[in-house]
Amino acid sequence: MSVIVTGCAGFIGSHVTEEFLSAGYEVIGVDCLTYAGKRTNMSTFIENEKFTFHERNIIDTFYMEEIIKRRDDVDWIVNLAAETHVDNSIKDDMPFINTNILGVKFLLNVCISTGCKFLHFSTDEVYGVAENKPFTEESPLRPKNPYSATKAAGDHLIESYANTHGVDYIIVRPSNNFGPRQDAEKFLPTIMRNIKEGKRIPIYGDGKQIREWTYVKETAKATRHILENCSTGEIYNIGSEFYMKNIDLVEKVCDNTNLDSTKNIQFVEDRPGHDFKYSITSKKLNNTGFHLKNDFENQLKETIKEML
Repeated sequence: MSVIVTGCAGFIGSHVTEEFLSAGYEVIGVDCLTYAGKRTNMSTFIENEKFTFHERNIIDTFYMEEIIKRRDDVDWIVNLAAETHVDNSIKDDMPFINTNILGVKFLLNVCISTGCKFLHFSTDEVYGVAENKPFTEESPLRPKNPYSATKAAGDHLIESYANTHGVDYIIVRPSNNFGPRQDAEKFLPTIMRNIKEGKRIPIYGDGKQIREWTYVKETAKATRHILENCSTGEIYNIGSEFYMKNIDLVEKVCDNTNLDSTKNIQFVEDRPGHDFKYSITSKKLNNTGFHLKNDFENQLKETIKEML
């Protein structure tokens, strides 16, 4: 079987592509190579005989249709093409609207015309701020920033196309991912970049914001499991249930790089509307027979080693 992976040159997308290739799939990769999509992210598989790359924007419906129509074995579009950085969405939300909403719409149109199924990457941020308990897949969507609002809009659009046009879909909502090849703008790469440059590490507010940290390679494995084993018309959270405050993560990284965190941290003005805590439960995914491997200490060490 062949799958299309959009955003294949991005952080999570490149790992998802590797996972499908390692399982024997033929993967057709599509990426327009924005600042977050890099050819270097595809270095481990760009020469793989089962991988074909198309430098294209997902809004090009005709081109996407032609990719599928030239073959007879493409059953799924796995969509990881997205704008994802909250700070960027606060400065300018139009790229997020174009990719995260309009891009989804155009891919759904491709699914209608070709009969492809649609596995879409959303985010745990669509649920909003977690308070007393983790969110389930049935929790209402209450996004708190432009990025998560566009992702929530894409989710609603998918479900409306399923109801109106009969598109077969699965939505996955992963928690905060970390690992090799993450873009420089994200939190952990920002920590590492400042360490390498001998600069103090900026931390928003008091640094007590809580995130659920999931290793990207585990997310990729979960994605393949869901595609192969789960029914369409469903939503699955993908989370490690391992939580850490931002300040504690910085201290952990400093410990791993032999730095004194008290001398290498700089608290900066907090992000507008900064969500305090994200938390999801993956019980639904676990009930399908998949459990993420949570080995944060070693996974963090591997990530640090790759970034140094």
